[in-house]
Amino acid sequence: MSNQPSPTDGDDGNILIDFWLDFHYPTTKNKKYELSRQEITDKYGFITTCILVGFVLLIPLKRYAIKHGYTFNHFQYMRSLNPKLNRYIHSSPDLKSYFASTIKSTLFFLAYHMPTIIQVIFWLIILSTLSLVDIHNGDLIYLAKRLGRIATVCLPTILFLSLRPSPLPNTLYLSLIPIHKWLSRIIILQAVIHAGLYLGYFHKKHTWFKMWKYENIYGWIALGGFLIMMITSLSKLRNKYYKLFYINHYVWSWIIVICLQFHVRPYKITTYTIVNIGILTYQIIYRLTLTTTIPSLKVTIASPNLSLIEFPKKYIKNVPLKPGSHIRLTNYHPNFLVRAYKQLIPNYHPYTLVSLPQDPIQKLIIRQSNFELINNKPYLVTGSYDPNLLFINSKQSSQEPFSISKLHINARRILIIIGGSAISFALPILRVMNYHGIPCKIVWVIKDFRDVSILKYFDGFIHGDDFEIFITGRNYDESSITPNHLRNHKSYGSILSKLTTDTDTAATTNNINNITFPPDLELGENTHLNNTLNYENEVENVEISVDNDESDNDSSESPCEIHDYSYRSFTQSAIDDEEEEEEDSENADQVQRGNDFLVQEYNAQEQEVTFDEESHSIKIKPLLSPNHSRKSSINEPFILNTDSTSNSALKQFRETIRRLNIENKIFKGRPKLSHKYYNWCINEGFTQCIGPQQDSDNNLVCCRDLPRNKIKQEDINAEKIWVISAGPKPLVENVKLWSNEYGLKFHEEAFYS
Repeated sequence: MSNQPSPTDGDDGNILIDFWLDFHYPTTKNKKYELSRQEITDKYGFITTCILVGFVLLIPLKRYAIKHGYTFNHFQYMRSLNPKLNRYIHSSPDLKSYFASTIKSTLFFLAYHMPTIIQVIFWLIILSTLSLVDIHNGDLIYLAKRLGRIATVCLPTILFLSLRPSPLPNTLYLSLIPIHKWLSRIIILQAVIHAGLYLGYFHKKHTWFKMWKYENIYGWIALGGFLIMMITSLSKLRNKYYKLFYINHYVWSWIIVICLQFHVRPYKITTYTIVNIGILTYQIIYRLTLTTTIPSLKVTIASPNLSLIEFPKKYIKNVPLKPGSHIRLTNYHPNFLVRAYKQLIPNYHPYTLVSLPQDPIQKLIIRQSNFELINNKPYLVTGSYDPNLLFINSKQSSQEPFSISKLHINARRILIIIGGSAISFALPILRVMNYHGIPCKIVWVIKDFRDVSILKYFDGFIHGDDFEIFITGRNYDESSITPNHLRNHKSYGSILSKLTTDTDTAATTNNINNITFPPDLELGENTHLNNTLNYENEVENVEISVDNDESDNDSSESPCEIHDYSYRSFTQSAIDDEEEEEEDSENADQVQRGNDFLVQEYNAQEQEVTFDEESHSIKIKPLLSPNHSRKSSINEPFILNTDSTSNSALKQFRETIRRLNIENKIFKGRPKLSHKYYNWCINEGFTQCIGPQQDSDNNLVCCRDLPRNKIKQEDINAEKIWVISAGPKPLVENVKLWSNEYGLKFHEEAFYS
């Protein structure tokens, strides 16, 4: 509050404006006042710069601490609260149950968003303190000058945090985007308050003409650019008009940097301007050094949703040092000016490399979208960019040839849960883990069973025990019952999954307006798009159970309730050629012999077993007492509807699951992450019970009767157990929630922010 009196401007009739004008603005200015104000403004601008430099230097130290396990899990306090809250939640529905459920959901929401909450609070406290201290007893011109200076000196840090790749050691640029985003938003808020305070002063002094001084015009342009960038970066607008967002970000970054140089006075911020221009220029030059032209790609359509892309390794200029690296692709244009524009505003599409750097041919798995990759067409490729995998260290320099044997793995077990085309990130990690003997399980959630066919191109290092595949869509080929005029169109849900969530590890967001729809779908287009997107995110998701008191009686549940372990479920087809018929006949004989054996074995173990001759399947049911009630513990196998599935789709599906030995690893619906997956992570028990298994003595027993490794709680080293997730954002969020609740290390690979 200012102690300086000022006349009341009562004629305006605006009480709020009068309050601010009478109470805060200085009545007079002189040379001494202006020099003092400028000196204090420069002082706190310098302090802000030092704090920001220190903050940036601490980022690698934080990454080092996380890498070595020095982290605080803000979910851990929920482990003790869960049982207490659950007692009320699972009791009879009443007010206590409602409040307990509300409290639990609120606490989990706060815990999940705690990093963002902490970050926003941190920047608000730091920047507000630097702006509000020592402002000459509440002089609003002091405050306005300070807000503007702090916003200006923060700009180099904001630009630095957006560099690709990040110059900071062991830091992936994607992990810095949240800091870049929230610091930018707070700085824009300060810039708006800065402008508002000066407008109030112009009003008080009746000097509105100063708004149009050429120095202030530059300020209005910069403020307008800030606001446009912030508005277009809001998730809904960014996802719907991604190209507009992208172009705005790059163009306005240059405009704002130049305008601020002419707006700030009396002393120019030339040093900061040089740093800003240097960062922007460095980004362009570095991108040029990492960019080359691929003369042609080999494109293989593996399913209606997924494609396999292949090209020689020699076209990747920056050889990756870790598995799961990604490159960026865009169309090659013959016009030099268009190519130069693409370098200035690089609207490239990120794709994860499925191959390891030692492979002469690099492969990508992409979800088909409106950015089409076509055979024998040139493309610009930039990269590669290594992921920030804290559990994988490379013992070699970037100058040495990549060697999988020189990777150091700091993990005991790895559980990978991904959706859709994010399989491209999981496969290279699986390959490395298999080489180093680290147990690794991939839980893959897909909507379309035909996407399984992509795995046949990687059968050299895929084993049946590594996979659990959950198919959430229909059990038939939709194209076989779709009208002819719709069959050749892309899967709109697949496209929109990327367009509105930025979650595909194989492609970044594209512009919705570029999609061409069939004539009968153009009406009500937006409604159709939104519904399709919601469906896509809903089906490629997981269910979670984070209750510590969740039934530990899994072993007492029905070990092998009635289920159809049918060979025909996966292999019976409508293909009528003689070769297929002979093969089916031969296989049917083998299955008959195996089923006879199973019936004998399970009857001997007091199991009620029946064999259906017509469906070639066995039905197993434990002999339970009438009063014993148990829920099913076996995931329902995915069974194809052969009557509504095309021959080609069925044939590819059959060949893939046979070759990879994953017939019993494909389930219907979503997986439920619960204590079963935690048991697997600590090397105890199984995840999905899939019926009869062989024990160590080669006897067929129910999967639930297999011996478990009894692990003492104090022997569990959760710091070396990693859960990795990629794919649709809802899936990643649920997996993160589950893994943190159980105290497991978590890594998220995503291009959204």
